[in-house]
Amino acid sequence: MKIHAYRSTMPFDNRSSLYGPSGGPFISPPTSKSVIPTNNVPTILDILGGEVSIQDVYPHTRGNWAPGEDVDKSYKEQGDDYKRVQRDLDILNQMTNGTSQEEKWKVKVPGGSKIFPSFELAQKYKEKLRGKGIPYSYLTRIAQNSEEKDRVELIADSLNKTFMVESINASAGVKENGAAFCVYPNYFITCAHVVKKYDKYNLQNVDFKSGVIISLIHGVEKHSVTVVNVDPVLDLALLRSDISVESLQLDESASIGEDVIAIGSPHGYENNVSVGTVGSLRRKVYFYEGAPTYTFVDLAIYPGNSGGPVIKESNGKVIGMVTLIVSTEGEYGLNACLSSNYIAGFCESNIEGFKNK
Repeated sequence: MKIHAYRSTMPFDNRSSLYGPSGGPFISPPTSKSVIPTNNVPTILDILGGEVSIQDVYPHTRGNWAPGEDVDKSYKEQGDDYKRVQRDLDILNQMTNGTSQEEKWKVKVPGGSKIFPSFELAQKYKEKLRGKGIPYSYLTRIAQNSEEKDRVELIADSLNKTFMVESINASAGVKENGAAFCVYPNYFITCAHVVKKYDKYNLQNVDFKSGVIISLIHGVEKHSVTVVNVDPVLDLALLRSDISVESLQLDESASIGEDVIAIGSPHGYENNVSVGTVGSLRRKVYFYEGAPTYTFVDLAIYPGNSGGPVIKESNGKVIGMVTLIVSTEGEYGLNACLSSNYIAGFCESNIEGFKNK
């Protein structure tokens, strides 16, 4: 058993007259702590007993035992400061795993990528490519720690599979912007209302396949698409294009409080990312026959996000598609996404060989 010895300043009621008037209360006598290491450490008992003059320990003061203001408020000798600095550096080095926190940015281009030390240089290079008509996949910052790296790589990978939708209805003089994401090679999911606006309470004679010119846009690339099928009750549309990208997987499970990422093209700004959490599940918004329930997500959603994926950060899979904002007129409100179970069922009915993993 390890025995600890401490210097005490509590009254010691042994009525000893060794260091003071007989019968007076006194502090405890020196302990083994007091005489380590060389038995030359003055104690308050030594000062009170007269064995050591207060002038002998002043100006070192040794705490608050001497009169006047302390010379040094710290118990530590100033000569040891270099040790503390080194210790702080060691701790910082351990926290960063000995790596530099320099900023790095990557521009993905056909056949590889280029690394830049600042966002400004990467942006200039990207604009140079755009001016020459050279496509690029994405511009992203390279993370410097493992947790951030996971999120940055997840977003970069998802951006490559998400596109801005442009739908032009020439006869009505209307252009719609939204988002779409790949669910199967050459197949993309978006909202039916991104393809063409319609009344959910009047679904008769709505033709989504004629009168509109639809394109998928990614960087400087613009791809033509055809409408495979539309479910106006669920507000789902399946598009087909010759674009060759990997698909995002669907996850039909979600929990309140999970971290999620949404990708869309709000107000026509292609592939903007917002981060938030799942707010609630299975919310009823519409009351027409066959109307689905929705997952509410707490993140930034604006017009143009419709059709974009809501991605679970823990596994990189899609738990839903941004569909609508529940709000009063002129205000932003609750962000609703159509759950992935509806999307999976729609894809299974319209894509031969589709099977959600």
